[in-house]
Amino acid sequence: MCTLTWWRESAERFEVFFSRDEKKTRSRAVEPRRCEVEGVRYLSPQDPDAGGTWMVANEQGVVVCLLNRWHDRIDVPEPVRSRGLLVEAMAGMENVPAVEEQLRSEDLTHVQPLTLVVFDRVGERGFDWNGRELKQVKMSMPMCSSSFHFDQVELARKNRFEELFGRVHWEGRDLEKFHADTEGGASAYTIRMCRPDAQTMSRSRVRVEQGRLVWDYWEEQPDFEGLPDAHRIELKR
Repeated sequence: MCTLTWWRESAERFEVFFSRDEKKTRSRAVEPRRCEVEGVRYLSPQDPDAGGTWMVANEQGVVVCLLNRWHDRIDVPEPVRSRGLLVEAMAGMENVPAVEEQLRSEDLTHVQPLTLVVFDRVGERGFDWNGRELKQVKMSMPMCSSSFHFDQVELARKNRFEELFGRVHWEGRDLEKFHADTEGGASAYTIRMCRPDAQTMSRSRVRVEQGRLVWDYWEEQPDFEGLPDAHRIELKR
C-alpha cells in the first residue's frame, strides 16, 4: 500500500518521492535519522514493529525503496525474514549494480514477495521477487502497491498521474503535490490514501544534490485530522 515516483534533472540532482500506506493498528514509525554502516552514512526511517525500514538514502547518492507485493503474498518457510531488514542491508551500497549484486546473492526463500527500486546518480532499476524468482522490472510511474484491489488501485493512481502530467512539463515540486493528492476525497484509490483500516502514514521527498542529501518527511495525523508533522534532515555528501 504505497506509491513511488521520481524526477531526475541530471547526474548530480534527482528526487525520489514515496508515500507509505499502512494499517492503522501499526506502531508509529520513527522519522528519518542519521545512521552509519561500515563507514557509510545514510538516512532512514525505522519500522518499530517488523524492524528495518521501507526506504534508505546514503551519502553516495543511492536511494532504495520497498513496495510490498501484497497481491502475490504466499506462505514462506520459517523463520520469515522482514522485508524491511532486507532494505536496511542495502544501506551501504555504492551504486545500483552493487545493490543488484547483493540482492541476487541473498537467500530470499524466507522473504515475502516485494518490489525493490534503486536509484543512483546514473539511473534507476527495479526488481520483483514473487516468492520463486527475482526479475528486473520495467520502470514506469507511479509504482504502486496495495493489499486492497491492487489492479483497480494501481489503475486509478496511474490514471491520475496521466491526468495531471500527461500533457505538461513537470518538476519535483509537482510530484510533492501529487503525493498529497486526495482528488474527490481521500479513499482507497487516491494517492494520499485513507480507508477504515489503513491510511497513508507518511510522505517522503528525498533530494540528492551535489554535496548534500535532504529528506523532507511528513508524518500524517490519524484519518488526516490536522496538518502532518513535518521533519527535515540533511546529510552532507
